[in-house]
Order: sequence, then structure tokens, then C-alpha cells
Amino acid sequence: MSFQPSYPFALPELPPKLDYEAVSFARLVAKARTELGELKGYSAALPNPMLLLSPAILRESIASSDIENVNTTVEQALQQQLFPEAEQRPADKEVLRYGQAMRWGFEQLGELSLSSRLIIGIQRQLLPSGYAGYRQTPNQIVNAATKLPVYTPPPAHDINRLLGNWENFVHNLDERIDPLVACAIMHYQFEAIHPFGDGNGRTGRILMVLFLVYHKLLSLPTLYLSGYINRYRPEYYRLLERVSSAGEWEPFIRFMLEGFYHQAQETKTTLVESMALLQQFKELVRQSGRKIPQEVVEAVFTQPIVTPTQVSRALGVHYSTATKYLTQLADLGLLQASVLGKYHLYSNQQLVEVLSRA
Repeated sequence: MSFQPSYPFALPELPPKLDYEAVSFARLVAKARTELGELKGYSAALPNPMLLLSPAILRESIASSDIENVNTTVEQALQQQLFPEAEQRPADKEVLRYGQAMRWGFEQLGELSLSSRLIIGIQRQLLPSGYAGYRQTPNQIVNAATKLPVYTPPPAHDINRLLGNWENFVHNLDERIDPLVACAIMHYQFEAIHPFGDGNGRTGRILMVLFLVYHKLLSLPTLYLSGYINRYRPEYYRLLERVSSAGEWEPFIRFMLEGFYHQAQETKTTLVESMALLQQFKELVRQSGRKIPQEVVEAVFTQPIVTPTQVSRALGVHYSTATKYLTQLADLGLLQASVLGKYHLYSNQQLVEVLSRA
């Protein structure tokens, strides 16, 4: 039966029959691999590669959530993560859970690999209170304006079979299929399976970044991929639909390869600017003669908006000592002090501005 939006899709198994050695693929793969290689190399050369992981993941979290029409800003999310979960705004709570899910997936990747257990665990991190595992009932995606169906995923009883095929594909790549091409293919397939009642899009975008880590194209999950998807959201959804309705894989794969290329460039630029800013902070502290430990300066790059309590706990120093160091950084013009409710905040506004660029 041909594709009909109102009926469960008879999703073909992977791999699709394509000319994987097409010239257009090869050219885009080469471009993207060059940029990803530079990003990976730059990240590995950092004295503390984990230093900027949290800000990078936060940026990805905000863009990914924006695709789901959950909107916040870098500054709002950074402020909200200082508060207990019960006090957080709903939008920021979703963004922060995305970051938790990305970190959890990265930490578990070595043990769980790209597996059903990893997929289920990521969705559980995203929706801890609404977690229900794979859907047991039909699902349907409708146009928000017309309320008409645009896609009906495969029936629930096909999910395990299709995800089993998906796992086999990502772990046993045909030597003709470059991992970047495979990443685009596996992303479409996961979105088409739509295994959950909620959280499919966010889980799928996390899996793309983790796929690149798993296949050693990235060393850390720093790629700001959702920024590209969000920027070209209508085209992204149109191309996904064309794979389903007409089997047009090539335009979607080319679109994603362009995304890997552009976002590797953009992510590297952000990391370079962030590290240059860190070195500038350290040099200004040195020139001032203040005895502020480097760990304190680095703390406001790992977490660009902090409280004295956070710094006290992270560095194992007394609250008054943490307050003294943060106040000294503010006196030097490096941090901005403010009060939000009962919280005394110190903001690295220059880094917030770098991370806020679309």
C-alpha cells in the first residue's frame, strides 16, 4: 500500500537501496569530516576538555527544545538551573532535562552502546514523571493548523522488530556507507518508528550526537546540531516527509550532511571564542595581583551563572571564601553581581553572550 498519512506506515527496514558512493555524497562527506575532525582535534587539545561541555550541551538543549516550541534563553536556563526543580519554570525544566539526558547518554554509551536500553534510558531522563516505555497504542502526527494527519507511525507491535533492525544497522555498517550518511539514515528511521508517546524528537536528536561520538567522529557531545535543524525547521520536516511518502532519501541525506558541516564550524568557533575569553580572564586576574585560584575562574566557564554556595561545594571551600573570590572577580569587571529572589548570582555575561548567538 502506498503512503497515506492517516494509516500506519509500513516502514521498510534498513538499509535503504541507494548509491552510497554518489559524487554529491562524497563531496559533502569530505567537507563535513574535515570540519568534524578539526572540532574533535581542538576539543582534545584543550587543557580540560570537560570544561566547556556543560555550556555546549546547554546551547544544544535550548535549540532542541525550541524545535518542540519550548522556548527559553541561555540566561534564563542558566539562572533556573540554580533553583530546586520545584521552583523552575516548566520550559527551563524541559531544557535542563534535555541536558541531563545528553550527559547520561554520553556517560552510558560505553556500557550500553547504541541500544534499546540506551534509547529507553534517554527518554526516561527526558520525561521522568511521564515515562511509559515504548508506546502500546497507535500514535499520529497532525498539522497544528489544519488538524489533519501528516504521518501515522508503524503500529506498536512493530516497534521491537524495527528497533532491532535499527540497532543492527548502526552497529554493523556496510563498508560502503560512511558513518555520516548512516547517521542521517538512522535519524530518519528513528523518527519514523516514533517508538514513544512523547519525547521522540528530543531522543532522536540526542542519538545523532551520540552516534557521532560512538563512531569516533566526536570525542565529546558538543556538536550544536539542533541549531541547524531549528534554523531550517520547515525544510527539515518537508524532507523527512518526502522520505516517507516518496522514498526520496538523497535530498534528506544531503541536507543533514550540510548540517554536520556547518554546525561543526559553528561549534568550533564558539569553543575558540570561549577559550580565548577564559585565557583573557586568567590574564586579567594575574595582572590584578589578586590571589584568586584558577579553579574559581574556570568554575564560571563551566557554569556561567553561579552562586557562592555552588562554588563553595564544587571547590570545597567555605561559603565566605567563595563569596570573596566571586566578589573580587566582579570588582575586576569580569562578573556581574545581582540578586534574584533569595539567590545572590554572579554572571559571566561575556560568555553568556557568546553562547546566546544563534
